[in-house]
Amino acid sequence: MIGHALAAKAAGWGFRAIAATLGRPDSTVRRWLRRAPEHYARWLYQRAVAHCTRIDRELLIRPAAQPTLLGHALNLLAGVALRYRELFGYPDPPWSVNSAFSYGHLLAPPLRT
Repeated sequence: MIGHALAAKAAGWGFRAIAATLGRPDSTVRRWLRRAPEHYARWLYQRAVAHCTRIDRELLIRPAAQPTLLGHALNLLAGVALRYRELFGYPDPPWSVNSAFSYGHLLAPPLRT
């Protein structure tokens, strides 16, 4: 569910709309979304670009327009995860691949030190 909330945030939805759609309390969704501040979106976007560069640079050409940087990051990660699965026959779902590409921090940003 957190992944769906993150994707909805990336599409520009507010926490109340996401909470209503997911049938969760506003406070829960707000807490989930706080895990994805702007510096996290930038970090995730950098990871996505790095993996696109390694796996298939074509993914970086004219990606679908997204309303937020988080949306751009998730869009690129989804594309590179699907391409990775195609190229290497990896059977796990794209969210699992994306979690590996983000070093296990897809749904929770790394701690700042």
